[in-house]
Amino acid sequence: MKKIYLQKIEQYNSVSYVGKIDPRDLIQVATKIEIGETQDAQRPLSAKRIKEIAKYVGDEKGILPNTLTISTKDSRFKINREPTTDFFYIEFPNESAEFADYKDAIDILDGQHRLYSFMEELRKINDNDKYEIGFTMYICPTLFERRRIFISCNEKQEKVSGNLLMWFREKLNMLSSEEKKLYNIVTKLNQEYPLKGRIILSAEKVANGIKSKEIMNIIRQAKICNISINDEILTEDQIVKLICTYLRAWESVVDFKFSSPIIKKDGPAVKQAGIRYMLLILPTVWDRALAMHEKFTVEFVQQTLIQFMTTQGVVRNEFFTCDENKFKFRDRSVIEQFANESIQKIKTMNVGDFNPLS
Repeated sequence: MKKIYLQKIEQYNSVSYVGKIDPRDLIQVATKIEIGETQDAQRPLSAKRIKEIAKYVGDEKGILPNTLTISTKDSRFKINREPTTDFFYIEFPNESAEFADYKDAIDILDGQHRLYSFMEELRKINDNDKYEIGFTMYICPTLFERRRIFISCNEKQEKVSGNLLMWFREKLNMLSSEEKKLYNIVTKLNQEYPLKGRIILSAEKVANGIKSKEIMNIIRQAKICNISINDEILTEDQIVKLICTYLRAWESVVDFKFSSPIIKKDGPAVKQAGIRYMLLILPTVWDRALAMHEKFTVEFVQQTLIQFMTTQGVVRNEFFTCDENKFKFRDRSVIEQFANESIQKIKTMNVGDFNPLS
C-alpha cells in the first residue's frame, strides 16, 4: 500500500478531502458503470465523450485542470492523520492483489467521463507518462448528499461559449485542418464587405452579431468548401470572394444591408436564420453559372435571384417578411426545408435564352 496525502476542507458541516492521484490507479478502484446506464446521482456515461477525452489526453497531450469529485463507499478507505501536521492520508493499493481487495470502493460524483477515459482498454496515454489529476473526496455520503454534491458541481456553472472555445483552440493551434480552413474563411469574411464587423470571433460584444462557429457550421453544411473549378478546389480567398459577391447580390435584390442596424423591414435577412438560408442555396447558384457559362458576378446572382423570386410570386423587398415566407425562418429544420424547396426551384429555372431551333 502507498500513502495518498490529503488536506481537509470544511464548508459549514460538510467535510471533504483534496489530493492528487494517477487516474490510471484511481480507475481500478472506481465503481464500474455500463455505458448509457441510468445512475442514482449522475448522468449516463457517453462512450463518444470518453473516447474524445482519451484522444485529447493521449494524442493531443491534453491537460485536465479540473478536479474530480469522488466518494468512498465503505470503510475500506480510512482517513488517517499524519502526526504533528495538518495533513491526512489514505492507504491506497500499490500491487495487483491489493487493487483486487479495493474493487468498487470509490464512486465518481463528478468527472466520470474524464476518469473513464483512463480505462486500460481506452486510454491512449503511455504507461510511463507522468500524469496526475486532482480530486475532492467525500466520506461515505448518503444518496441525498451525493445528489446534492452533483447539483453543486454542475448547476451553478456557467457554460463557456463554444464560440470562445473555438477562438482559444485556434490560438493554441488545436483546430483540425477543416476547422482551420473554415476559421480562416470566417475571419476574412469579417474583414470584407458585406459582413465586415458583424461576426463574433471570440466573446466580444457585437450588436446583432453572428458567432463565427455558427457561420463555420453553415458553410460546412452547405459544402461551400467543396466548390471547385476544373476539379481544383477553391482557395480560402476565392471562397471569401464568392460568398461576398453572392451576399452583395442578396442585399441589392431584397434591399437590406448586413452592416446597418437591424430594422423591422429586414426581418431575418440580416440575422443568422437569413444567412443560413442564403448560404445553403449558394452552391446551386454556382452550378447555374457553370451551366450557363457565366461569370459569377453580382449582376449574374442578381438576375438569378430576381428570376427565382418571380417564380415565388413575392415582392423582392418583402421576401423574408411576407406572410407566405416569414414563418419559414423560425428554426433550423424549417429553414433547411425552405432552402431545399428553393434549390429545386432554381434547378428547374431556364438556364439561358439559347434556342436550338433558331
